[in-house]
Amino acid sequence: ADRVRWVETAWEDPRAQALRDAMDAEMGVRYADVEDVFSTLVMPPGTAWLTTWVALDGDEPVATATLRWLGEGPDRLAEVKKVYVAPSGRRRGLASQALRQVEGTARTLGVERLHLHTGSLQPEAIALYEREGWEQVPVFAPYDVLPVSVCFTKPVPAAP
Repeated sequence: ADRVRWVETAWEDPRAQALRDAMDAEMGVRYADVEDVFSTLVMPPGTAWLTTWVALDGDEPVATATLRWLGEGPDRLAEVKKVYVAPSGRRRGLASQALRQVEGTARTLGVERLHLHTGSLQPEAIALYEREGWEQVPVFAPYDVLPVSVCFTKPVPAAP
């Protein structure tokens, strides 16, 4: 039986930070040419992090995803950020579970539509989002300055 349990926490949680650091190191190799520009887009001043989920295998953090508030508007938008599964957690469905965790939080908070940004050098991420029902859309700001950007959106169905 899988020993993974999901915990809801804050962006600042050291377990989530460790996973994001591992993700940044891994992605930094793929995106070395645009890393400087990309890093300024991830956390603009005033970013409102709604929640961060971390999967724990025993005490080891193995996956994470965060929900970022994009503000009031006709769709009550939020953005899924930093979906990452550590090598020790891969091939176990944790990325799909991470998406479901943040989607559930979005639903609870009344968010109607989620946005997501990834890069063209992450075909595994693109395949995941397509499998999970995300629709690829034209690249939206602020990611439109990066030639490698790929953007998705997904409506959040109301709770039954």
